[in-house]
Amino acid sequence: MKLNVVRRPRTVVWIVGIALFSAWTATAAAQGIKQPLDPKKLQICSDIAARLSLTKADDGTVNLTGIISNLGPGAYNNPQGALDAYFMVYTCLPPKTYAQESNLQFYAHTDLGTSLKANERKEIKYTYKIENFSRWGTFPNSATERQALKQFCVQVQKKGTVGFSTCEDSNNQNTTACTEVPYMEKIK
Repeated sequence: MKLNVVRRPRTVVWIVGIALFSAWTATAAAQGIKQPLDPKKLQICSDIAARLSLTKADDGTVNLTGIISNLGPGAYNNPQGALDAYFMVYTCLPPKTYAQESNLQFYAHTDLGTSLKANERKEIKYTYKIENFSRWGTFPNSATERQALKQFCVQVQKKGTVGFSTCEDSNNQNTTACTEVPYMEKIK
Protein backbone atom coordinates (compact mmCIF):
# COMPACT_ATOMS: atom_id res chain seq x y z
CA MET A 1 0.00 0.00 0.00
CA LYS A 2 1.34 3.38 -1.01
CA LEU A 3 0.77 6.46 1.13
CA ASN A 4 0.38 9.87 -0.39
CA VAL A 5 2.63 12.28 1.47
CA VAL A 6 1.51 15.86 1.42
CA ARG A 7 4.42 18.23 0.99
CA ARG A 8 3.17 20.99 3.17
CA PRO A 9 6.24 21.38 5.38
CA ARG A 10 7.99 23.29 2.56
CA THR A 11 5.05 25.70 2.38
CA VAL A 12 5.18 26.15 6.15
CA VAL A 13 8.90 26.87 5.97
CA TRP A 14 8.31 29.56 3.35
CA ILE A 15 5.52 31.14 5.39
CA VAL A 16 7.64 31.10 8.54
CA GLY A 17 10.61 32.51 6.59
CA ILE A 18 8.56 35.37 5.18
CA ALA A 19 7.11 36.13 8.61
CA LEU A 20 10.57 36.18 10.20
CA PHE A 21 11.97 38.42 7.43
CA SER A 22 9.04 40.83 7.84
CA ALA A 23 9.57 40.90 11.61
CA TRP A 24 13.31 41.49 11.17
CA THR A 25 12.67 44.28 8.66
CA ALA A 26 10.26 46.03 11.04
CA THR A 27 12.67 45.61 13.96
CA ALA A 28 15.61 46.84 11.89
CA ALA A 29 13.67 49.91 10.77
CA ALA A 30 12.66 50.65 14.37
CA GLN A 31 16.31 50.38 15.46
CA GLY A 32 17.50 52.69 12.65
CA ILE A 33 19.20 49.98 10.60
CA LYS A 34 19.15 50.96 6.96
CA GLN A 35 17.68 48.60 4.42
CA PRO A 36 19.66 47.61 1.34
CA LEU A 37 19.55 50.27 -1.33
CA ASP A 38 18.01 49.77 -4.72
CA PRO A 39 20.93 50.02 -7.21
CA LYS A 40 18.57 51.55 -9.77
CA LYS A 41 17.96 54.51 -7.46
CA LEU A 42 21.61 55.21 -6.60
CA GLN A 43 23.16 58.45 -7.85
CA ILE A 44 26.80 59.39 -7.87
CA CYS A 45 26.77 62.86 -6.34
CA SER A 46 29.26 65.66 -5.80
CA ASP A 47 30.23 67.12 -2.44
CA ILE A 48 31.36 70.73 -2.73
CA ALA A 49 33.55 71.73 0.25
CA ALA A 50 35.39 74.84 1.42
CA ARG A 51 38.61 75.10 3.44
CA LEU A 52 40.30 78.25 4.71
CA SER A 53 43.91 78.94 5.49
CA LEU A 54 45.34 82.28 6.56
CA THR A 55 48.63 83.86 7.48
CA LYS A 56 49.03 86.93 9.68
CA ALA A 57 51.66 89.65 9.34
CA ASP A 58 52.88 91.88 12.17
CA ASP A 59 51.21 94.93 10.60
CA GLY A 60 47.66 93.45 10.75
CA THR A 61 47.63 92.10 7.21
CA VAL A 62 45.87 88.77 6.78
CA ASN A 63 46.47 86.68 3.65
CA LEU A 64 43.44 84.47 3.01
CA THR A 65 43.37 81.36 0.84
CA GLY A 66 40.10 79.62 0.17
CA ILE A 67 40.26 76.10 -1.20
CA ILE A 68 37.09 74.94 -2.91
CA SER A 69 37.04 71.25 -3.77
CA ASN A 70 34.71 68.52 -4.87
CA LEU A 71 35.10 65.60 -2.49
CA GLY A 72 33.08 63.54 -4.98
CA PRO A 73 32.69 60.85 -6.00
CA GLY A 74 30.52 62.48 -8.67
CA ALA A 75 31.30 65.57 -10.72
CA TYR A 76 29.48 68.89 -10.32
CA ASN A 77 28.17 69.99 -13.69
CA ASN A 78 25.36 72.52 -13.99
CA PRO A 79 25.40 74.98 -16.93
CA GLN A 80 22.78 77.15 -15.17
CA GLY A 81 24.50 77.08 -11.77
CA ALA A 82 27.98 78.54 -11.70
CA LEU A 83 29.85 78.16 -8.41
CA ASP A 84 30.52 81.42 -6.54
CA ALA A 85 33.23 81.52 -3.88
CA TYR A 86 33.93 84.51 -1.65
CA PHE A 87 35.31 85.65 1.68
CA MET A 88 33.32 87.09 4.59
CA VAL A 89 34.81 89.06 7.46
CA TYR A 90 32.90 89.56 10.71
CA THR A 91 34.12 92.01 13.37
CA CYS A 92 33.18 92.29 17.01
CA LEU A 93 34.42 94.16 20.05
CA PRO A 94 33.84 92.06 23.20
CA PRO A 95 31.66 91.86 25.18
CA LYS A 96 29.40 92.37 22.16
CA THR A 97 28.83 89.41 19.85
CA TYR A 98 29.14 89.31 16.06
CA ALA A 99 25.35 89.50 15.79
CA GLN A 100 25.20 92.56 18.06
CA GLU A 101 27.91 94.34 16.06
CA SER A 102 26.25 93.62 12.68
CA ASN A 103 29.58 94.18 10.99
CA LEU A 104 29.86 91.79 8.05
CA GLN A 105 31.76 92.49 4.84
CA PHE A 106 32.10 90.42 1.63
CA TYR A 107 35.25 90.25 -0.48
CA ALA A 108 36.61 88.64 -3.65
CA HIS A 109 33.51 87.09 -5.21
CA THR A 110 34.98 84.61 -7.69
CA ASP A 111 33.15 82.72 -10.42
CA LEU A 112 34.51 79.16 -10.39
CA GLY A 113 32.57 78.02 -13.45
CA THR A 114 29.79 75.52 -13.93
CA SER A 115 31.72 72.30 -13.40
CA LEU A 116 34.05 70.82 -10.83
CA LYS A 117 35.29 67.27 -11.33
CA ALA A 118 35.52 64.81 -8.46
CA ASN A 119 38.67 65.50 -6.41
CA GLU A 120 39.28 68.75 -8.30
CA ARG A 121 40.08 71.89 -6.30
CA LYS A 122 40.28 75.60 -7.01
CA GLU A 123 41.79 78.38 -4.93
CA ILE A 124 40.77 81.96 -4.30
CA LYS A 125 42.96 84.49 -2.52
CA TYR A 126 42.50 87.84 -0.84
CA THR A 127 44.67 90.13 1.28
CA TYR A 128 42.84 91.88 4.11
CA LYS A 129 44.29 94.74 6.18
CA ILE A 130 42.86 95.29 9.68
CA GLU A 131 42.28 98.98 10.39
CA ASN A 132 43.60 100.41 13.68
CA PHE A 133 45.54 97.21 14.31
CA SER A 134 47.80 97.19 17.38
CA ARG A 135 48.93 93.56 17.95
CA TRP A 136 47.80 89.93 17.73
CA GLY A 137 46.30 88.20 20.76
CA THR A 138 44.07 89.06 23.69
CA PHE A 139 45.33 91.39 26.40
CA PRO A 140 43.62 93.57 29.02
CA ASN A 141 41.99 96.71 27.65
CA SER A 142 43.89 99.94 28.25
CA ALA A 143 43.59 103.64 27.45
CA THR A 144 45.30 103.05 24.08
CA GLU A 145 43.92 99.68 22.90
CA ARG A 146 40.95 97.34 23.29
CA GLN A 147 40.15 93.70 22.54
CA ALA A 148 38.70 92.85 19.14
CA LEU A 149 37.87 89.73 17.12
CA LYS A 150 37.72 89.02 13.41
CA GLN A 151 36.09 85.93 12.02
CA PHE A 152 37.32 85.13 8.51
CA CYS A 153 35.20 82.78 6.41
CA VAL A 154 35.24 81.37 2.90
CA GLN A 155 31.99 80.15 1.40
CA VAL A 156 30.95 78.52 -1.85
CA GLN A 157 27.43 78.49 -3.21
CA LYS A 158 25.58 78.10 -6.46
CA LYS A 159 24.82 81.43 -8.12
CA GLY A 160 21.18 82.35 -8.41
CA THR A 161 18.19 82.12 -6.16
CA VAL A 162 18.12 78.33 -5.81
CA GLY A 163 20.76 76.57 -3.74
CA PHE A 164 22.41 73.23 -4.35
CA SER A 165 20.27 70.16 -4.93
CA THR A 166 21.07 67.23 -2.63
CA CYS A 167 23.03 65.53 -5.40
CA GLU A 168 24.92 68.68 -6.46
CA ASP A 169 26.19 68.96 -2.88
CA SER A 170 25.64 65.84 -0.80
CA ASN A 171 26.92 67.50 2.41
CA ASN A 172 25.88 71.14 2.72
CA GLN A 173 27.53 71.43 6.15
CA ASN A 174 31.00 71.87 4.65
CA THR A 175 30.46 74.70 2.16
CA THR A 176 31.64 77.33 4.67
CA ALA A 177 34.90 77.34 6.65
CA CYS A 178 35.75 79.95 9.30
CA THR A 179 38.62 80.92 11.59
CA GLU A 180 38.44 83.42 14.45
CA VAL A 181 41.41 85.67 15.15
CA PRO A 182 41.78 87.77 18.34
CA TYR A 183 43.73 91.02 18.19
CA MET A 184 44.06 94.37 19.91
CA GLU A 185 42.68 97.48 18.27
CA LYS A 186 44.13 100.96 18.73
CA ILE A 187 41.74 103.43 20.30
CA LYS A 188 41.66 106.70 18.35
